[in-house]
Formats: sequence, structure tokens, C-alpha cells
Amino acid sequence: MLAVARKPRILLVTTGPLLPPNSGGRIYTWGTTAPLRDEFEYHLIAVMTAAERAEFSQKRELLEDEYRSAFASWQFFDRPELPGHMRRRDALRHLVFHTKHRLPLMDVSYYSSEVVAAARRVVSEAGIDLIEVDHAEMAYVRRFLPATPAVLVNHNIEGDLHPFWMTKRWSLPERLVWRAFAGLSRRNTHNVELRNSYLFSAKLFISPVDAARVDDACPKVVVPLPMPTKEVERRPGQRLRLLWLGGMDWPPNLEGVRWLLTQVVPILRRASGHPIELHVVGGHPPHEVQAYDDGDMIRVHGYVEDVGRFTETCDVLVAPIFTGSGVNVKIVEALASGMVVVTTRLGLSGLAATPGRDLLVADTAQQFAAAVTGLAQDPVRLRRLGESALSYVQNNHDPSRVTAIKSAALRGVLSGSGQAHATYGGDT
Repeated sequence: MLAVARKPRILLVTTGPLLPPNSGGRIYTWGTTAPLRDEFEYHLIAVMTAAERAEFSQKRELLEDEYRSAFASWQFFDRPELPGHMRRRDALRHLVFHTKHRLPLMDVSYYSSEVVAAARRVVSEAGIDLIEVDHAEMAYVRRFLPATPAVLVNHNIEGDLHPFWMTKRWSLPERLVWRAFAGLSRRNTHNVELRNSYLFSAKLFISPVDAARVDDACPKVVVPLPMPTKEVERRPGQRLRLLWLGGMDWPPNLEGVRWLLTQVVPILRRASGHPIELHVVGGHPPHEVQAYDDGDMIRVHGYVEDVGRFTETCDVLVAPIFTGSGVNVKIVEALASGMVVVTTRLGLSGLAATPGRDLLVADTAQQFAAAVTGLAQDPVRLRRLGESALSYVQNNHDPSRVTAIKSAALRGVLSGSGQAHATYGGDT
């Protein structure tokens, strides 16, 4: 009797639950993992915040069925306490440990001895062939399990994003000490991400811009954001309907909506001949943002359970972005529904979209407002941009082609050939 070859076994370790896929990171990780369930046997270890655990508990039965469909096993662990919330002695012990082991992101560390122990058990008991580390925050698993081949999935260059956490209660000498640790934390993170100090077998990137920054000989693969298209019939209204979307507890999002409200909206108000309405949607709006809700031109909705009623009725996503790396998922989601996008130059980063054809790019408040009012004046151009947006996503973010790229990358590492290189066949 011929032996049936078993599926390769992969342990995925990540910074949060994958379901429901209602945020950028979850959309990307679930969208590039779940389609591989018939080809690989996946096991999952994820770290959860208290809020994420509560969300899981509310929908436990439904979510467990989804996890069961994609993973042979899954385990969740509590998010470790941040050093800024620890007592001074515990915080110092935390930083000394991270420094000794050259761990990345010691200030927002996800390090957990329980996670390391669980990963060792799964690797041993399940016969894991490859560890897939999702986010640099979880790279410590590679540090403590060096014998198992591993790939690192970079959503961003994390070392560029996180400021070192510091509390006001510290004295000046303490601040100076912690600033020194901050510099070390950034170096450790960049060493892992850009110089492969943990010797990952390959690195996967959502953005070709981020991949180009890596200066080591480690195989690099760009695995684009998979996004199915959904053509939405938007009925023209008396006003051009604008949508800003994002959680305002994330500083780059708050930076963008502040700029939109304080710099762009006053210009739009003066353009009274072009009726416009702006919907601000996202959790944790501060009072300063809520104060702009006038019940007419500007509506601040806060968190909504179903954003579809906005993405399917609004005409334009306004997405000013000034900080970050990787690929902005909400921009690709909007393009995939045929919504016109107006963004800044950084919002285009990592995308092969052509400004003026697939979306509009404007970096100053005057240019941004002019782009919006121009769309209000020209419904034909609005329609053509929406059609081009759909074509762009179909050519560059097709889920089946993205799945094939990731499959080839993982199989290249598993074969030991090191041939984890792959290219995307879309418009690049």
C-alpha cells in the first residue's frame, strides 16, 4: 500500500486573533492563511488583549467554527503588560531581559514565556515543519526556537512606527535611562526586520517598498494584500458624499482626520457652489473631533458595527496619511468596491496604482480640497475613476494569485532550496 504524503505542518504565531477579519492586520493574515487550509496543516498561537478576548467570548460559537475550519489547533494567550504600566523594578527587569536577548520592540513587547513554552510544545507534539511569524512583535519565538525553520511576515517596518513608551511620573534621570533603552529597542527591531539578525529562512512583505529596504541575502517575497472586488451601484445624490474611516485611538489615523478637519474642511466650506457632506466613521473619536459634527455638512458617527452602509453609499474615501509603512488596507478595500479614493503620497506607498487614473493623490490642503471639489463638478470623471479602481484591484490583488505566491514561497522554504522568490503577475 502506498503511503499518503502528509500535509506540511506550519505553526502561525501572531499578535492578535484573526477573526472576525474587521481590521487591516486581520484581513491580511486571514486572507493569506485561510485559503491554504487544504494545502498545509496550520496550527495557531495568538496573543489577545482583554477587549479582543471579550469580543471572542461574545461570538465564541461562530468564531470557533471558523477557526476549526482553518486550523488543526489554536491557543490564545493574554497580552503581556506594557513596561510603562509596570512598577519601576519590574520594568527595569523587563528591559534588562530584552536587552540580554536582543529582543525587538521592548517598549511594546509581546514577549511571553507562556507563548514560548506553548510554541515548543506544538512544534514537538505536532511535528511542525515551519514557523510563520506574523509581525516583528512575535519574532522572539524565532529567537527561542532557532532549530525550526521560520519565515517572518512584515505588515510594516515596525521599528519605524512605535515611539518608546514613557510615563510622566518618571524623574529626569529615569527618562534619560529609558531614552537610551529606546534607542537600543529601535536598533534591535531594525536588526531583526532589515538585517535578519534572527536568521529567518525567508521574509514575506505586503509592500514592495518595505521589501526593498531589507539589505540582507535572505529571500524576500512580496505577498500583496488579497482583496476580492465587489462592484457597488452608487446612486448619485444632491451632494458628493465623502467618507473618512479609521479608529482614532491609533495616532496616525488621528493625525489624518485632524488635518482633514482643520486644514481641508475650511476650504471646502468656502466652496459653497459644490455641495459636499463628510462622514467621519471610526471608534474612539476625541471631543475635539466630535465637536466638528454640525448635523449637516459634517457627521461624526464614531464606531459603527456595519461600515457597509457608508462604504456602499459614499462616493469618495478621503484618506490623508502622513505616518506609516506597509499598505493601507482601507484604501484597497475602497478601490475594490469601485469607490474613488483621494489620499496623500504616503497612502500610495506599496501600491501599483496610477495617480490620476486609479485614484487621486494630493499632499497640500489646497490640492486635496481641489481634488474633492473637482469630483463634485465632474460626475463623469467620478464614474471613470471608480471603474479604473476596480480594474486595478482585479489586476493586482486577485486572491487566487496571491494565494499561489504565498504557497510557492512557503514550499520553497520547506524544500530547503531557499528559492522563496516570487513575483506578482499584475500591473507593477
